[in-house]
Amino acid sequence: MRIGNLTIDGTLFLAPLAGISSYPFRHLARRFGAAMCYTEMVSADAIIRDQKRTLSMIDIRPDEYPVGAQLFGSKPEYVEKAVRKIEQYNPALIDINIGCPVPKVIKKNGGAALLKNPSLAVEVIAAAVDSASVPVTIKIRTGWIKGQDVYLEIAKKAEKIGIAAITLHPRARTENYGDKSDWSKIALLKKEVSIPVIGNGDIRTPEDAKRMFDETGCDAVMLGRAAMKNPFIFSRIRAYLERGEIIPDLSAGERLELALEHTRMMIDQFTEKGGVLMMRKHLAWYTKGLSGGSKIRNRMRFINTYNDVRDLVNSYLNYNSVRPDG
Repeated sequence: MRIGNLTIDGTLFLAPLAGISSYPFRHLARRFGAAMCYTEMVSADAIIRDQKRTLSMIDIRPDEYPVGAQLFGSKPEYVEKAVRKIEQYNPALIDINIGCPVPKVIKKNGGAALLKNPSLAVEVIAAAVDSASVPVTIKIRTGWIKGQDVYLEIAKKAEKIGIAAITLHPRARTENYGDKSDWSKIALLKKEVSIPVIGNGDIRTPEDAKRMFDETGCDAVMLGRAAMKNPFIFSRIRAYLERGEIIPDLSAGERLELALEHTRMMIDQFTEKGGVLMMRKHLAWYTKGLSGGSKIRNRMRFINTYNDVRDLVNSYLNYNSVRPDG
């Protein structure tokens, strides 16, 4: 598919995930079949202040191209400056977040807070488009309050300004991640704009992904929480979409071996202390749904080295290998 002048070899995208979408996780997602990944969402304010930690989040490497950089902000002049600075890191595109429901983002009047002020949202988008040399896209929710949708208004104006694609998560901010996402709104958006539409929300299985394509006509689908649990989901979806084949999921042992590889990559990038600390949240996701996985999660606060992680994984596997439900 094409987004502006960018050609993407596939239709499965990894969402920008706060605290998750660092290079190692993006690398794994790409290996398993994600055609496009995004950096963690970064603040325009922090970017223009040259905040070291924020700049490290847009460390994009040649072997993972294409990668989009996601930005949030509520001051058009800050967004304009931030876009120019981000482009020095060679993203394939820049995505403006107009949907994040996290309180610390909302307090800065960014993310989903812009849904309360569509005019400001359009100004922010225009600032990004005017200053970017790469395609600019947006990721949006339906509105601030359920039943008071503004996404079509913003999307149509954004298309006229020159954005190259729209990702819609069809919930309002007040719904957070509760209720079922309303895919009919993705279908409606697809009918109302001529640029690519990326569907997001409640894709947990290969069948879900195909159903979203079939029901909405969207051009691509974006996965978030399902990929956090197991990035191998991209391989399973591709097999189903391309060949109609349901391939087996990773076993508990294979998933935890993947977690160990992920840990090694995190250590390579962030040092042993930093990488293992950051892996705690990843391990919580990798073990979600595993029989006895809560035992690993209960001990995570005590892991500080790679050997700690390896020993924890091995103790789980040794224990569960003799259990009837292992």
